[in-house]
Amino acid sequence: MRVLSILFFFLMLSACASPVNIDYDRSINFASYTTYSLQKKPVRVSADTRVNSSFMQQRVINEVHHAFTKRGFKRVAKNAELTIKYYLDIKQEIEVQDSAVSIGFGTAGHHSAIGFGFHVPVGEATTIDNLVLTLDVVTTKNNALIWRGSLGYSLYSGATPETYNRLIKDLVTEILENFPPK
Repeated sequence: MRVLSILFFFLMLSACASPVNIDYDRSINFASYTTYSLQKKPVRVSADTRVNSSFMQQRVINEVHHAFTKRGFKRVAKNAELTIKYYLDIKQEIEVQDSAVSIGFGTAGHHSAIGFGFHVPVGEATTIDNLVLTLDVVTTKNNALIWRGSLGYSLYSGATPETYNRLIKDLVTEILENFPPK
């Protein structure tokens, strides 16, 4: 049953994924930076209790540290060249499912037919909560934003700590997939 739950989670995650939004200063030589620090508290966090918790913030911090270390950056407490800042938001989107009911009446006889039909549109609107993680890379020298990446995935009811761990890991991994820019 647990395997089915995990499989369902990944299926839902892939179905609800949106493209990563990336923007950066093309004049920056990202290869010249080697050290970073991470702002402990988010710049902005939604009031939604699913993301406004020290648990969620620690997940982001851990995954960002892991991703930057993997890319060869060194985490330092003082005199870092870059500061990583992050935002945790909940954005709601409305999804409308179009469907219809069709009813038809007719008669047939000796190669001719008479028919009557009508089509009644029946739509249902649902609200989807997306957890949006935004990562900013800022130079400590002049506090200038040099890179930003943002991505959102759908949240669903019944999430567990393992679900949130996987969600944050996937968000950070996908956002930083092409960082630093070449």
